[in-house]
Amino acid sequence: MLLVILVAVSAVAFLYYGAETLFAVRPRREFERYGLPHLRVFVGSMQLLGAAGVLIGIFVAPIGAVAAAGLTIMMLLGLVARYRIHDAPRLMIPASSLALLNAALVFLFVTQ
Repeated sequence: MLLVILVAVSAVAFLYYGAETLFAVRPRREFERYGLPHLRVFVGSMQLLGAAGVLIGIFVAPIGAVAAAGLTIMMLLGLVARYRIHDAPRLMIPASSLALLNAALVFLFVTQ
């Protein structure tokens, strides 16, 4: 039950962020601010694929583990990007939370 709840939270978050990253104006400006505008489409696509992967993980745990690990790494890299441009710590809370959530999912998928 815990696994399903955490998967749902991660999947909804990354479906939202992935779609926003691909189609909204604000993320376009954010990626320019990070100095990484060329990675926006790639990151948005990987967020959507990661969301699908953690959902599939409910039925095929190894896929969920790989997807959650990828999302964890992506959020850690996002924290590095924010740190490099001296963002306020409060702006790092979403990425930190999602990194921890997906790290927990990796553990749950592997120990399933």
